[in-house]
This record gives sequence, structure tokens and C-alpha cells, in this order.
Amino acid sequence: MYCPKCRAEYVAGKTECPDCHLKLVDSLPPQAEILYKDFVTVYETSDPGLIALAESLLEAENIHFSKKSEGLQSIYALGVVKFQVAEEDREQAYSLLKDLKESGDEVSED
Repeated sequence: MYCPKCRAEYVAGKTECPDCHLKLVDSLPPQAEILYKDFVTVYETSDPGLIALAESLLEAENIHFSKKSEGLQSIYALGVVKFQVAEEDREQAYSLLKDLKESGDEVSED
């Protein structure tokens, strides 16, 4: 059994996703390929702690995202990481990440 929203798999006997509160289905349709060219930047930071927090917030809402310029940050903790989401998720992602701006990092409203 699978959740149609978060796509998590559950053991037989479960009928509802405990996270999404949706009725489970027997199988999932193939996931559409995400085209990164349609992504927009919604948040930028160089703080490793805020990078992890932004990832967690987006993942909790099942918002697919990409991180640009992550290489230097993951190796040397240098540089700015740009979080990008699909155009249709921009408003929701911005809303989730706007409070992180208080730390001095930028939330972009592209």
C-alpha cells in the first residue's frame, strides 16, 4: 500500500497515511520527470545549518527542489547554495522559507 501524495510504502493492513492523512492505494503511477530548466530560485544561504533546515522544510511538504552551487559548500563550507523549485511550487516554498530571511540570508521572490 502506498500514499498517493508522499509515495511512502506501508505494510498491509494500513489504510491511511499517518503523515498525509490520505487513503492508501495499491500501486503508484510512474513519477513524472522533473525538468530542472523550469525551476526558480526561492532561497539562498551559505550557512550549513540553514541549508539543512531549508532542505528539511521543503522535504516535509514534498516539494521537489534542486540546490545549485552545493559543491563548494559540501566540501569546504564556502559559497552560497541556491534552492530552486518548480514554478508551481514557488509560492509555497517561499512561504515556508521566508522566516529564514531573518538570519540575514536571502529569500528570492523571482
